[in-house]
Amino acid sequence: VGNATIDAQRDTLTEQVQRLFNAMTPEERVGQVFLVSFQGAEVTPESQIANLINNKHVGGVVLRLDNDNFIGSENTTATLQKLTSDLQTINHQAHVNTLTLRTFAPLLIGVKQAGDLYDGDQILSGVTSLPNEMTIGATWNPEYAQIVGEILGGELSSLGINLLLGPSLDVLDTVRLDGKDNLGVKTFGGDPYWVGLMGKAYIKGLHAGSNNRMAVIATHFPGRGSADREPDEEIATVRKSLEQLKQIELYPFFAVTGNNEDAAEITDGLLLSHIRYQGFQGNIRATTKPVSFDAAALEQIMLLPEFVDWRSQGGVIVSDDLGTEAVRKFVDPLNTGYDARQVARSALLAGNDLLYMGNIIATGDPDSYTTVVRTIDYFVQKYQEDSAFQVRVDQAVLNNLRLKLKLYPSLALEAILPAENSLEDVGTQRGKVDEIIQASASLINPGTEEIPAVLPDPPQSFERIVIISDLIP
Repeated sequence: VGNATIDAQRDTLTEQVQRLFNAMTPEERVGQVFLVSFQGAEVTPESQIANLINNKHVGGVVLRLDNDNFIGSENTTATLQKLTSDLQTINHQAHVNTLTLRTFAPLLIGVKQAGDLYDGDQILSGVTSLPNEMTIGATWNPEYAQIVGEILGGELSSLGINLLLGPSLDVLDTVRLDGKDNLGVKTFGGDPYWVGLMGKAYIKGLHAGSNNRMAVIATHFPGRGSADREPDEEIATVRKSLEQLKQIELYPFFAVTGNNEDAAEITDGLLLSHIRYQGFQGNIRATTKPVSFDAAALEQIMLLPEFVDWRSQGGVIVSDDLGTEAVRKFVDPLNTGYDARQVARSALLAGNDLLYMGNIIATGDPDSYTTVVRTIDYFVQKYQEDSAFQVRVDQAVLNNLRLKLKLYPSLALEAILPAENSLEDVGTQRGKVDEIIQASASLINPGTEEIPAVLPDPPQSFERIVIISDLIP
């Protein structure tokens, strides 16, 4: 009976998605594959982001600290909640004004919030300061991972955020001391099994804390724990065969996509990295393109049994930031001309459903807004001219709409906006966090029995401490 009920619900969701899709124009369908960014913490009907929502029908936005989407140390949460509410209201109002509510789809409003304040977090004040993944992993207790997920999911949902680019399921397989990677404390640890276990609990907490109104996009698929350099500045390479990846890098992703009886532990999406894999297909001299642009490599991975059902049931693939310096250097190494339209097209055809444009700027364009508008217009033209391109867009849109309707079974505006009193508990969970931080403390050396003999006595009340600093006030 239980399985029959789930199947019936799935059929109903499939029917809803198909009706919404069928009612959309080509322009509306194309817009749904774009995640864009914008400047500022306010949105007006005349703003650039309003135009992207109203006239280009973008599927969502990603809020960023470097775009000044979060302002001030006071009233940050109230200002942010108003911003997300305004974005959703403008999106809804555009359909009311044109009498096209039958094609209305809520915006995805995303953020990266990995804990540990800057640079792990984007929202730095007003919310509960959470520990990084390494701290959570050091507790060796999945219950703590679930608690952190519940706190984060609840607070972000109260702010109107419904898309989290995280958690990282990278395995810290190679510890580098030369600064060539930036995983650091942004991973649950170096054991694939435990990273998967902590990841499942964290994702379950995110879903529970947000009342299932949070789309979780696990990063950085298919894993960059053995990358040879920091991937934001230059495309990194992982030198492993597919069999080796299955044992280490891919193992935690298996835990949150396949063979999982608890639906709450399953990730809604995967963030596809700009990482190359050498030896991936057995030939140690052969290197893939960045997997985010390599359709053959991604298909080979997604055909693994652990991913097949997840993908067929609507698992979403999200591109990593297409506006990074690493992508620009890879596509245009001689700096002769950077065509963002072709970058986005390649990412879509590789298998990405949502294209995170970041602050992408094509050669000759004055700003990112212009680049995004021209890229969307180019996609609309290709959609109408190229049947194969149209098929790939349609596949992506159906996945994205399914995700949105899972989050919001009711498309009434009041069901999408956060409740007015939802900020009361935001930023109040520090007590639970302190317990987790205390549990993460690890004594490596000396042993407990050696401490009295090795460590000096603490300063006494009659002693003086001299503090010397090289800074002049």
